[in-house]
Amino acid sequence: MKRRIILIAATAVAIIALTAFTACVNTDLSGYGFPDGFEDALASFDFTRSENADVRVMSFNVLVSIESWGGTPVPPRAKMFLEILDKVKPDIIGAQEVCGDWHKVLEDNLGEEYKITHPDINVFKENKSPVIYNSETMELIESGYQAYSEGDDNGCRAVTWGVFKIRETGKNVIVTNTHLDLIRPGKESQELEIMNKQADELLAKIDALYDKYSCPVISCGDYNSMESAETPDYYGKPQGIFAAESIYKKLADSLDDLKYGENTNVICSDENKAFVSTWDHIFARGGAEAEKFWILDGDAFENVSDHFAIFADVNLK
Repeated sequence: MKRRIILIAATAVAIIALTAFTACVNTDLSGYGFPDGFEDALASFDFTRSENADVRVMSFNVLVSIESWGGTPVPPRAKMFLEILDKVKPDIIGAQEVCGDWHKVLEDNLGEEYKITHPDINVFKENKSPVIYNSETMELIESGYQAYSEGDDNGCRAVTWGVFKIRETGKNVIVTNTHLDLIRPGKESQELEIMNKQADELLAKIDALYDKYSCPVISCGDYNSMESAETPDYYGKPQGIFAAESIYKKLADSLDDLKYGENTNVICSDENKAFVSTWDHIFARGGAEAEKFWILDGDAFENVSDHFAIFADVNLK
Protein backbone atom coordinates (compact mmCIF):
# COMPACT_ATOMS: atom_id res chain seq x y z
CA MET A 1 0.00 0.00 0.00
CA LYS A 2 2.81 2.38 0.92
CA ARG A 3 4.49 1.77 -2.44
CA ARG A 4 1.23 2.42 -4.26
CA ILE A 5 0.76 5.72 -2.41
CA ILE A 6 4.29 6.77 -3.33
CA LEU A 7 3.69 5.93 -6.99
CA ILE A 8 0.40 7.84 -7.02
CA ALA A 9 2.07 10.82 -5.36
CA ALA A 10 4.97 10.73 -7.83
CA THR A 11 2.52 10.62 -10.75
CA ALA A 12 0.57 13.54 -9.31
CA VAL A 13 3.76 15.58 -8.91
CA ALA A 14 4.71 14.76 -12.51
CA ILE A 15 1.31 15.86 -13.78
CA ILE A 16 1.51 19.11 -11.81
CA ALA A 17 5.03 19.71 -13.14
CA LEU A 18 3.91 19.03 -16.71
CA THR A 19 0.90 21.31 -16.33
CA ALA A 20 3.09 24.10 -14.99
CA PHE A 21 5.60 23.59 -17.78
CA THR A 22 3.09 23.58 -20.63
CA ALA A 23 0.89 26.30 -19.18
CA CYS A 24 3.51 28.88 -20.05
CA VAL A 25 3.30 28.01 -23.74
CA ASN A 26 1.15 30.51 -25.58
CA THR A 27 -1.41 28.54 -27.58
CA ASP A 28 -3.31 31.61 -28.82
CA LEU A 29 -1.84 32.13 -32.28
CA SER A 30 -4.04 35.05 -33.27
CA GLY A 31 -1.37 37.60 -32.36
CA TYR A 32 1.26 36.13 -34.68
CA GLY A 33 1.72 37.09 -38.31
CA PHE A 34 3.62 35.49 -41.15
CA PRO A 35 7.18 36.55 -41.97
CA ASP A 36 7.82 38.44 -45.19
CA GLY A 37 7.68 36.19 -48.22
CA PHE A 38 6.06 33.20 -46.53
CA GLU A 39 2.57 33.59 -47.99
CA ASP A 40 3.94 34.41 -51.45
CA ALA A 41 6.21 31.37 -51.36
CA LEU A 42 3.32 29.14 -50.36
CA ALA A 43 1.11 30.61 -53.08
CA SER A 44 3.80 29.95 -55.70
CA PHE A 45 3.21 26.20 -55.44
CA ASP A 46 0.38 24.43 -57.26
CA PHE A 47 -1.04 21.97 -54.73
CA THR A 48 -3.65 20.51 -57.08
CA ARG A 49 -4.18 16.92 -56.03
CA SER A 50 -3.42 14.20 -58.55
CA GLU A 51 -6.65 13.02 -60.13
CA ASN A 52 -6.12 9.34 -59.32
CA ALA A 53 -4.35 9.72 -55.98
CA ASP A 54 -5.76 7.73 -53.08
CA VAL A 55 -3.97 9.55 -50.29
CA ARG A 56 -1.70 12.56 -49.72
CA VAL A 57 1.04 11.83 -47.17
CA MET A 58 3.45 14.37 -45.66
CA SER A 59 6.69 13.95 -43.70
CA PHE A 60 7.90 16.98 -41.76
CA ASN A 61 10.52 17.46 -39.07
CA VAL A 62 9.07 20.57 -37.43
CA LEU A 63 12.05 21.21 -35.10
CA VAL A 64 11.74 21.18 -31.32
CA SER A 65 11.76 24.38 -29.29
CA ILE A 66 14.93 23.27 -27.46
CA GLU A 67 17.54 25.98 -27.99
CA SER A 68 20.50 23.60 -27.83
CA TRP A 69 18.99 21.71 -30.78
CA GLY A 70 18.72 24.92 -32.78
CA GLY A 71 15.05 25.33 -31.95
CA THR A 72 13.08 28.54 -31.49
CA PRO A 73 9.70 29.19 -29.81
CA VAL A 74 6.91 27.06 -31.24
CA PRO A 75 3.86 29.40 -31.51
CA PRO A 76 4.98 31.61 -34.45
CA ARG A 77 6.24 28.55 -36.29
CA ALA A 78 3.06 26.62 -35.51
CA LYS A 79 1.10 29.44 -37.14
CA MET A 80 3.02 28.76 -40.36
CA PHE A 81 2.73 24.98 -39.98
CA LEU A 82 -1.05 25.22 -39.67
CA GLU A 83 -1.19 27.48 -42.72
CA ILE A 84 0.73 24.84 -44.66
CA LEU A 85 -1.77 22.19 -43.57
CA ASP A 86 -4.64 24.44 -44.60
CA LYS A 87 -3.21 24.92 -48.10
CA VAL A 88 -1.76 21.43 -48.68
CA LYS A 89 -4.51 19.48 -46.89
CA PRO A 90 -2.54 16.26 -46.37
CA ASP A 91 -4.50 13.21 -45.29
CA ILE A 92 -1.69 11.99 -43.04
CA ILE A 93 1.42 13.66 -41.60
CA GLY A 94 4.41 11.89 -40.10
CA ALA A 95 5.86 14.66 -37.93
CA GLN A 96 9.19 14.55 -36.12
CA GLU A 97 10.59 16.56 -33.17
CA VAL A 98 7.11 17.28 -31.86
CA CYS A 99 8.14 18.32 -28.36
CA GLY A 100 5.79 19.14 -25.47
CA ASP A 101 5.34 22.73 -26.66
CA TRP A 102 4.35 21.50 -30.10
CA HIS A 103 1.87 19.00 -28.64
CA LYS A 104 0.23 21.65 -26.50
CA VAL A 105 -0.07 24.19 -29.33
CA LEU A 106 -1.34 21.62 -31.83
CA GLU A 107 -3.88 20.17 -29.43
CA ASP A 108 -5.36 23.63 -28.97
CA ASN A 109 -5.28 24.64 -32.65
CA LEU A 110 -5.77 21.63 -34.92
CA GLY A 111 -9.52 21.76 -34.39
CA GLU A 112 -11.79 18.77 -35.03
CA GLU A 113 -10.36 17.90 -38.43
CA TYR A 114 -6.88 16.65 -37.55
CA LYS A 115 -6.15 14.10 -34.83
CA ILE A 116 -2.84 12.99 -33.29
CA THR A 117 -2.00 9.35 -32.62
CA HIS A 118 0.06 8.28 -29.62
CA PRO A 119 1.36 11.55 -28.19
CA ASP A 120 0.80 10.27 -24.66
CA ILE A 121 3.28 7.43 -24.30
CA ASN A 122 3.80 8.87 -20.83
CA VAL A 123 2.73 11.89 -18.82
CA PHE A 124 5.47 14.06 -20.34
CA LYS A 125 4.32 13.46 -23.93
CA GLU A 126 7.75 12.28 -24.98
CA ASN A 127 6.72 10.79 -28.32
CA LYS A 128 8.29 13.31 -30.64
CA SER A 129 7.30 11.33 -33.76
CA PRO A 130 3.49 11.09 -33.74
CA VAL A 131 1.23 10.50 -36.72
CA ILE A 132 -1.32 13.21 -37.46
CA TYR A 133 -4.29 12.41 -39.69
CA ASN A 134 -7.32 14.08 -41.23
CA SER A 135 -10.27 12.41 -39.54
CA GLU A 136 -12.63 13.65 -42.27
CA THR A 137 -10.82 11.71 -44.98
CA MET A 138 -9.21 8.88 -42.98
CA GLU A 139 -10.63 6.40 -40.47
CA LEU A 140 -8.13 5.14 -37.92
CA ILE A 141 -8.44 1.38 -37.52
CA GLU A 142 -5.52 0.66 -35.21
CA SER A 143 -2.33 2.37 -34.11
CA GLY A 144 0.73 1.76 -31.99
CA TYR A 145 4.13 2.88 -30.80
CA GLN A 146 7.42 1.02 -30.51
CA ALA A 147 10.60 2.50 -29.05
CA TYR A 148 13.86 1.26 -30.53
CA SER A 149 15.95 -1.03 -28.36
CA GLU A 150 18.94 1.30 -28.64
CA GLY A 151 19.51 4.99 -29.29
CA ASP A 152 18.95 8.40 -27.77
CA ASP A 153 16.58 8.43 -24.83
CA ASN A 154 14.76 11.60 -25.85
CA GLY A 155 11.44 10.43 -27.27
CA CYS A 156 12.61 10.65 -30.88
CA ARG A 157 13.93 7.16 -31.49
CA ALA A 158 10.81 5.13 -32.09
CA VAL A 159 8.29 4.17 -34.73
CA THR A 160 4.67 5.30 -34.49
CA TRP A 161 2.23 3.59 -36.83
CA GLY A 162 -1.39 3.66 -37.86
CA VAL A 163 -3.66 1.53 -40.03
CA PHE A 164 -6.18 3.68 -41.87
CA LYS A 165 -9.19 3.25 -44.11
CA ILE A 166 -9.61 5.90 -46.78
CA ARG A 167 -13.20 7.02 -46.38
CA GLU A 168 -13.78 7.82 -50.06
CA THR A 169 -12.43 4.60 -51.56
CA GLY A 170 -12.51 2.09 -48.71
CA LYS A 171 -8.87 1.19 -49.34
CA ASN A 172 -6.60 0.51 -46.39
CA VAL A 173 -3.10 1.88 -45.90
CA ILE A 174 -0.49 1.61 -43.15
CA VAL A 175 1.61 4.66 -42.30
CA THR A 176 4.72 4.52 -40.14
CA ASN A 177 6.69 7.48 -38.85
CA THR A 178 10.18 7.52 -37.37
CA HIS A 179 13.27 9.55 -36.54
CA LEU A 180 16.52 7.60 -36.53
CA ASP A 181 19.65 8.42 -34.57
CA LEU A 182 22.41 10.41 -36.24
CA ILE A 183 26.15 10.10 -36.68
CA ARG A 184 28.02 12.42 -34.33
CA PRO A 185 31.69 13.45 -34.62
CA GLY A 186 33.97 11.08 -32.76
CA LYS A 187 31.28 8.40 -32.47
CA GLU A 188 30.92 7.41 -36.10
CA SER A 189 31.17 3.62 -35.74
CA GLN A 190 29.05 3.43 -32.57
CA GLU A 191 26.29 5.61 -34.01
CA LEU A 192 26.25 3.74 -37.31
CA GLU A 193 25.82 0.47 -35.43
CA ILE A 194 22.88 1.93 -33.49
CA MET A 195 21.30 3.28 -36.68
CA ASN A 196 21.66 -0.13 -38.33
CA LYS A 197 19.80 -1.76 -35.45
CA GLN A 198 17.08 0.87 -35.60
CA ALA A 199 16.70 0.41 -39.37
CA ASP A 200 16.46 -3.37 -38.88
CA GLU A 201 13.77 -2.92 -36.22
CA LEU A 202 11.86 -0.50 -38.44
CA LEU A 203 11.96 -2.89 -41.40
CA ALA A 204 10.88 -5.78 -39.17
CA LYS A 205 7.93 -3.71 -37.94
CA ILE A 206 6.96 -2.80 -41.50
CA ASP A 207 7.14 -6.47 -42.49
CA ALA A 208 4.96 -7.47 -39.52
CA LEU A 209 2.36 -4.78 -40.27
CA TYR A 210 2.30 -5.67 -43.95
CA ASP A 211 1.87 -9.37 -43.21
CA LYS A 212 -0.91 -8.72 -40.69
CA TYR A 213 -2.98 -6.20 -42.62
CA SER A 214 -2.13 -7.07 -46.25
CA CYS A 215 -2.19 -3.51 -47.50
CA PRO A 216 0.43 -1.01 -48.70
CA VAL A 217 2.79 0.62 -46.21
CA ILE A 218 4.00 4.23 -46.47
CA SER A 219 6.96 4.99 -44.22
CA CYS A 220 7.66 8.64 -43.34
CA GLY A 221 10.64 9.89 -41.42
CA ASP A 222 13.71 11.89 -40.72
CA TYR A 223 16.14 9.04 -41.30
CA ASN A 224 19.28 11.11 -40.71
CA SER A 225 20.68 9.38 -43.78
CA MET A 226 21.19 10.61 -47.34
CA GLU A 227 21.21 9.04 -50.75
CA SER A 228 24.84 10.00 -51.32
CA ALA A 229 27.79 10.87 -49.12
CA GLU A 230 29.68 12.53 -51.96
CA THR A 231 27.18 14.58 -53.96
CA PRO A 232 26.19 18.00 -52.61
CA ASP A 233 23.07 18.33 -50.47
CA TYR A 234 20.48 21.09 -50.88
CA TYR A 235 22.96 23.68 -49.61
CA GLY A 236 25.79 22.48 -51.82
CA LYS A 237 27.81 20.59 -49.20
CA PRO A 238 28.60 16.84 -49.31
CA GLN A 239 28.09 15.27 -45.88
CA GLY A 240 30.66 12.48 -46.19
CA ILE A 241 30.50 9.88 -43.43
CA PHE A 242 27.81 11.88 -41.60
CA ALA A 243 25.38 11.17 -44.47
CA ALA A 244 25.03 7.58 -43.19
CA GLU A 245 24.64 6.54 -46.82
CA SER A 246 24.67 2.83 -45.93
CA ILE A 247 21.51 3.30 -43.83
CA TYR A 248 19.69 4.89 -46.73
CA LYS A 249 20.80 2.08 -49.03
CA LYS A 250 19.61 -0.55 -46.53
CA LEU A 251 16.17 1.04 -46.43
CA ALA A 252 16.02 1.63 -50.18
CA ASP A 253 16.94 -2.01 -50.82
CA SER A 254 13.80 -3.12 -48.98
CA LEU A 255 11.48 -0.19 -49.67
CA ASP A 256 10.72 2.14 -52.57
CA ASP A 257 11.70 5.80 -52.21
CA LEU A 258 8.59 7.50 -53.60
CA LYS A 259 10.55 10.50 -54.86
CA TYR A 260 12.35 8.28 -57.36
CA GLY A 261 9.32 6.59 -58.90
CA GLU A 262 9.51 6.10 -62.65
CA ASN A 263 6.42 8.24 -63.28
CA THR A 264 6.75 10.65 -60.34
CA ASN A 265 6.66 14.39 -60.95
CA VAL A 266 8.91 16.06 -58.35
CA ILE A 267 7.84 19.64 -57.60
CA CYS A 268 9.96 22.24 -55.80
CA SER A 269 10.94 25.89 -56.19
CA ASP A 270 14.28 25.03 -57.80
CA GLU A 271 14.06 22.12 -60.25
CA ASN A 272 17.85 21.79 -60.18
CA LYS A 273 17.56 20.65 -56.55
CA ALA A 274 14.71 18.18 -56.98
CA PHE A 275 16.97 15.15 -56.58
CA VAL A 276 19.70 16.35 -54.24
CA SER A 277 20.42 14.19 -51.20
CA THR A 278 18.20 14.82 -48.18
CA TRP A 279 17.71 13.52 -44.63
CA ASP A 280 13.94 13.08 -44.98
CA HIS A 281 12.27 10.44 -47.14
CA ILE A 282 8.92 8.83 -47.80
CA PHE A 283 9.35 5.12 -48.49
CA ALA A 284 6.72 2.55 -49.40
CA ARG A 285 6.17 -1.13 -49.98
CA GLY A 286 3.36 -3.36 -51.16
CA GLY A 287 2.01 -1.48 -54.14
CA ALA A 288 2.22 2.27 -53.57
CA GLU A 289 3.59 4.83 -56.03
CA ALA A 290 3.64 8.62 -56.13
CA GLU A 291 2.20 10.64 -59.00
CA LYS A 292 3.43 13.92 -57.53
CA PHE A 293 6.09 14.58 -54.91
CA TRP A 294 6.52 18.06 -53.41
CA ILE A 295 9.44 19.62 -51.56
CA LEU A 296 8.44 22.86 -49.82
CA ASP A 297 11.84 24.44 -50.28
CA GLY A 298 13.12 27.98 -50.35
CA ASP A 299 14.26 30.65 -47.91
CA ALA A 300 10.75 31.51 -46.73
CA PHE A 301 10.17 28.02 -45.34
CA GLU A 302 13.35 28.11 -43.27
CA ASN A 303 11.35 30.20 -40.80
CA VAL A 304 9.24 27.14 -40.01
CA SER A 305 11.95 24.56 -39.38
CA ASP A 306 15.47 23.51 -40.31
CA HIS A 307 13.86 20.84 -42.51
CA PHE A 308 11.60 21.27 -45.52
CA ALA A 309 8.22 19.54 -45.57
CA ILE A 310 7.90 16.81 -48.19
CA PHE A 311 4.66 15.21 -49.30
CA ALA A 312 3.32 12.96 -52.04
CA ASP A 313 0.10 12.05 -53.80
CA VAL A 314 0.11 8.27 -53.62
CA ASN A 315 -1.74 5.66 -55.64
CA LEU A 316 -2.42 2.37 -53.88
CA LYS A 317 -2.57 -0.88 -55.77
